[in-house]
Amino acid sequence: MSTKATTSPSALGPGKQPLFAKEGDDTFIQKSSSSGTDGIRTSVYKHSESNMHVVVCRVPSPIYTLNIYVPTAVTDDKGLPHTLEHLIFCGSKRYPARGYVDLLAAHNFSIGTNAWTTNDHTCYTLDTTSEDAVANVLPVFLDQVLNPLLREDQFVTEVYHYDVAGKEQGVVFSEMVARENTEYGISYYNLGKLMFNPKATYANYSGGKTRDIANLTNQEIIDYHRKYYDANNVTVVLTGAFSDEFEDKYVQTIPADIVQSHGCDSREPMDCSPPEGGVARYETHRFPSADTDSGSISFGWRGPQHEDTELIIALEILIEYLSGTPSSPLNLRFVERASPLANSVSSYVSDSITRTIRVTFSGVPFTHQKLADHPGNGSDDEAHDEARDEDTEDPDIPHLFEERYFEDLLVAELKRILDTRFNGDSHALENAAKRLIDGLASDIEKNPGKTLHYLLYPDIVASHFSSGSFGKFQVGSRAKLFDMIAELGKKPVEFWLELLKKWFIDGAACHVAMIPDAELGPKLEAERKQIEKANEAKIVDKEAHAKYIKEAIEANKVNVPDEMKHAMPMPDPTKAGILPHTQSLVVLDNDIGPVSAVQTINVDSRFVEAQIQIPIGDISEDMRAYLTLFQDLLFKTDVVLPAGVIIDNDKEPLKSEKRIPYADFDSRLSDLVTSHFACVGQNSEKFSCKWLDNLFVVEFLTPYSNYPLALRWVVKGLLFADFTTDRILTCSQNLLTSIAELKREVDDVLYTVETHFTDTSPEGKPLSNRRHMSFLEQEGVLKGIIDKTKAGKADEVVAKLREIQNTLLRATGGFMALSLPFSEDPNTYIDTLAREWNMCFERYTQPAIATDAPVVKRHPFPINYGSRFPTLTKPLLVHVPVQSLQASMSLFSIKLDLPDRPTGKRSFDDELKDLISNDFFALIMLVELLGRIDGPLDNAVRGKGYAYGAFIYTSQWSEKLVLGIQRASDIAKAVLAINQVIADIHDNWDSYISDTDVSLALSIVQYENTLVQSTPTTMLDQSISNSINGFKDATEYNTWKSVHLAAVTKNDMRRVFEKYVSRFADKDYPLFRLLVTPSDTEVPAELGPFEMKTLEEISATYKTDY
Repeated sequence: MSTKATTSPSALGPGKQPLFAKEGDDTFIQKSSSSGTDGIRTSVYKHSESNMHVVVCRVPSPIYTLNIYVPTAVTDDKGLPHTLEHLIFCGSKRYPARGYVDLLAAHNFSIGTNAWTTNDHTCYTLDTTSEDAVANVLPVFLDQVLNPLLREDQFVTEVYHYDVAGKEQGVVFSEMVARENTEYGISYYNLGKLMFNPKATYANYSGGKTRDIANLTNQEIIDYHRKYYDANNVTVVLTGAFSDEFEDKYVQTIPADIVQSHGCDSREPMDCSPPEGGVARYETHRFPSADTDSGSISFGWRGPQHEDTELIIALEILIEYLSGTPSSPLNLRFVERASPLANSVSSYVSDSITRTIRVTFSGVPFTHQKLADHPGNGSDDEAHDEARDEDTEDPDIPHLFEERYFEDLLVAELKRILDTRFNGDSHALENAAKRLIDGLASDIEKNPGKTLHYLLYPDIVASHFSSGSFGKFQVGSRAKLFDMIAELGKKPVEFWLELLKKWFIDGAACHVAMIPDAELGPKLEAERKQIEKANEAKIVDKEAHAKYIKEAIEANKVNVPDEMKHAMPMPDPTKAGILPHTQSLVVLDNDIGPVSAVQTINVDSRFVEAQIQIPIGDISEDMRAYLTLFQDLLFKTDVVLPAGVIIDNDKEPLKSEKRIPYADFDSRLSDLVTSHFACVGQNSEKFSCKWLDNLFVVEFLTPYSNYPLALRWVVKGLLFADFTTDRILTCSQNLLTSIAELKREVDDVLYTVETHFTDTSPEGKPLSNRRHMSFLEQEGVLKGIIDKTKAGKADEVVAKLREIQNTLLRATGGFMALSLPFSEDPNTYIDTLAREWNMCFERYTQPAIATDAPVVKRHPFPINYGSRFPTLTKPLLVHVPVQSLQASMSLFSIKLDLPDRPTGKRSFDDELKDLISNDFFALIMLVELLGRIDGPLDNAVRGKGYAYGAFIYTSQWSEKLVLGIQRASDIAKAVLAINQVIADIHDNWDSYISDTDVSLALSIVQYENTLVQSTPTTMLDQSISNSINGFKDATEYNTWKSVHLAAVTKNDMRRVFEKYVSRFADKDYPLFRLLVTPSDTEVPAELGPFEMKTLEEISATYKTDY
């Protein structure tokens, strides 16, 4: 069904022709399998004199998105689209002041603009909270994109230069130093070169190779902009709850000269042909890594053209079947096995004009002696591998990186699937299709703007570059995606067998093997130092060179005139809203296992999200060390059901005990839920926890009709998990390999080390769960677990895991959080939990934990958490060099002691009246001003080209203030620049913070407050946070926050700046400073007396024999 609309003449004035005309009928994009005509209404408008299009998607969301798409091609490794993307934000002809567009965005309820570059398009983005905000930013943003200044001095700071010592700098250069030699970056780039001809856009590096960036000129970027960045080539996509008047009121009133075409049309069919004959299908590449035990192997097949939508979706369904769950065939064959051949499998169908199918096996065990002809493999490696081979039961492992060996294993598994007709399961692909449907519907609810752009942008690019869509602008080839997936799910088995055979088994796979090299990182550093010497030698007049760079930095400073700041439009803040919902808290008369209360929200959704949160603050030190393995293993091991429980849809209970193999358990659970996990704390990863590590969380998301069965399986997995020897060994080995991968990433190393030094425990108390989860401890713990298991002592490990399980099941004072559709009664869901839990717990046979302490019923809210930041008497300065890194980062942190929530000692109204959290919210606002895009901190390092950027944030749970620098090519100069700008803010406060900036900070905080209350998932998370912090509901929380924010003054921000932020520049203040750098980085004395510590030295401080 479609509707037709026309531009209202009255909105334009008598006799005026519209700037944009409606093109065709509205399209309704399905948002669920049952949406029908209740889809997302999408309207397309075409510019009256060019091929520019504006697409408006009306989706009921508090967040509005603006994306400006420019199709761009890449024919070399210079990074032209990427460097141009950065320069776009440096000012335009109508708005020449650098930083104006981001300042305007921040005034319009946003954290600022952003962008990304891929091989076939560049996209400029804005997220905000109202259509008025979109309207205010849109014309300015378009002018930045279409009419940038592109001055030479901007190129110097934003792209590339070298200083008088020859050291290479520039924002883009710093970013790419960190990216280009990563395992993934090298693999992705070279796999593309194997599948496409050398001049194809997908065979080149859109971000730019650093050596090519060093030889790039600003004129080349100007020419590139002239070729691609014309209004003719631009498409604007808007999503949000736009009014029916939006187009007439705002789109039609964009200044015509901004979007005037200069006649450049870059549309032309793109050559996506494969390389000519004779090119190898297999390549080996090396990447820097201190740990050389594992690499990766990636496979790629050329797929169908963009226009073959049904075939592409069918391949996506097949990919979901092959690798979408832990029990999928590729995971069972290569990952979930006693001797894993990889620790994970990731696969997808690309969005390129000619699609590619990519499958990557990560954490592949690497043995060195089989590749003795490669440099960097000495006798130590060979001795290591001889020891390793003695423990290796799988004969494949020593050969995995031999040419075509892994490919033969993969093809053999695919042929087995073919021969067994998907393991004899006639519904296997239908179930995979259902999982895709539920996943897509969930994505639309969780992030409607991002998901809609994912559905639309391939059509935009195809209309520009694909021979099958060339010159025919359309969006919506996937408008009926739910129906298409459902229909494909009904296809007979023969259809899927033919698909598997044609595209995977008979298709010519290219593959790239990535080998870790411990010597490559230092070698790259040495080469960089040689380049610096050569650069320095080129400089004829150092004084003139220094002056040239200084003038470029000065010309490129963020300096928006006060009159422009004061004239900036700001929308009505009352129009911004949060997701409509209702909330309730039920304190149970009788606990349901560890659950003492149930918190529910009802929202517009077709899903139920359930979280069971169990207190674990009192568990023993021994058990804490096993939490990482426990959380990974819980739903990935066998389940042994006792007699008397009901399984699945059975009407009668089991008459005898029944073992369900973990693959069968996972397969059934994956068909019932869209996602599920078990973890320590909120927003956790395998080896880290962002906050509240004193809770263990079991969470699942499921269509509401599946809730009873999904809960039944989750409860059984929690109560009756059987920790078998083979599963312990498999999960432990895969976790250990994951640690090697984490240690190659500067961000992961940075935050892990920071946690080690700033998360402390009182004397005589055990280390926090968060510290025990760290890879610094877990590397040794997991090795010990593997050794015990292989030595026949698995029973010792099982005993620890069962003790954790028993502790969780017998805990008190926990809670359940539920997000439900508006139509659902929370009491029904609570009754279902009680029924399933009680039926199973009655048959749980582990004895109760012996304790002398009386059982006390505890109300779960609020949850008190105190600071773990150490009491320092002098600065703690630590430098961690890491052999595999190519760029540096820093993190500085100080302790906070600010009340941020009601104390409960007096009434809510009385505490609110006294503004007890005034300083906390003043600091929140100050942090937003200082750390925003193109703000003072960011500009201090980015504007000079020392680093990719800087950031500052408060950690509510850890009670600390953190300042950091990202991807620095010159970490010393970046740190000194941060110190200088903080000192300058202290001396020239009024130059940095004006009365207008108070409103600016409020605008940014308003956006972030809306963002965390904009979807069912974020609303549930926020409601949990509210309860933990002592607020009864979202209304009370928002009242507390808004009243405090409204009371903050410029003087309040000055006070907290002096008390906290200024301390970062005080070399004598007792704070924690951390530098994580490449191995050969020298820290100059002017930064302070940093103590060098290796990861190995830090890890050695942990006990590992538990």
